[in-house]
Amino acid sequence: MSSADLTGSLDQTKALLSSMSVEPAECQEMAISGTAPSVAGATVAVGTSMDAAEGATTTVSMASGLDPAFLAKGMAQAGEISKCANMSITAAGKKLDVALTTIDGLSSVPGTLAYRTDTTLPDGRKQSIITAQAVVHSVLISVISMGGATEEAAISRAGAMLDQAGAQIK
Repeated sequence: MSSADLTGSLDQTKALLSSMSVEPAECQEMAISGTAPSVAGATVAVGTSMDAAEGATTTVSMASGLDPAFLAKGMAQAGEISKCANMSITAAGKKLDVALTTIDGLSSVPGTLAYRTDTTLPDGRKQSIITAQAVVHSVLISVISMGGATEEAAISRAGAMLDQAGAQIK
């Protein structure tokens, strides 16, 4: 994806997230903080692995050239996760209940931030996503894992992908 396309997509995502209402209100910033303030000059690579038999998807992204302050702020979110463990997000008139749970020991990469997001949809269905992030030599590695036979399998996939990506950065 070109830098211009990436910036355009990021601007659309920011606009959508900014239009959402988050309760408690102090969690609004954390809910939208996963988007970079600027990708100008950044280099980003994204890969997705899908296992149709398991119904599992794992996505990894690696971004370099991001503002160091953004990287430091993003990795300092661990305290925000526990503070915002139970949120409600309203967008386009639909309310979603969101629960965040920190996951320890997911990866061997130092400084890994990992958590599970459980979203209850308006029809009562639940969706769980495992997210893991780490910064290795100023490269932000983000892994998202969802689906599959068990939560343990999703956590294992996320940890293995983060470990593999972290080992590639020299």
